[in-house]
Amino acid sequence: MTDNIEQQNATSHVHYTKRDAETQTAIGIFVAYISIPVIVGAFLVDKVHWKVVNGVAGLVLLGIGVAIIVWGRKTAKKVSE
Repeated sequence: MTDNIEQQNATSHVHYTKRDAETQTAIGIFVAYISIPVIVGAFLVDKVHWKVVNGVAGLVLLGIGVAIIVWGRKTAKKVSE
């Protein structure tokens, strides 16, 4: 009886972890995609201060998005092993 419950818990843990990894990857792609207009906008403003602020903000968003994508892919790879 307990073995069956433990097996169900392990199976559901893998299912939820895989789902979370896919969600992390999707969120990372979204954040990285949102960073593109911010980076492009950095080149379209007149003042240098605004260019720096928009450029840095866009690069930070892009870095966060890529990090979340990598984290999701690593988690999915662990689950599939």
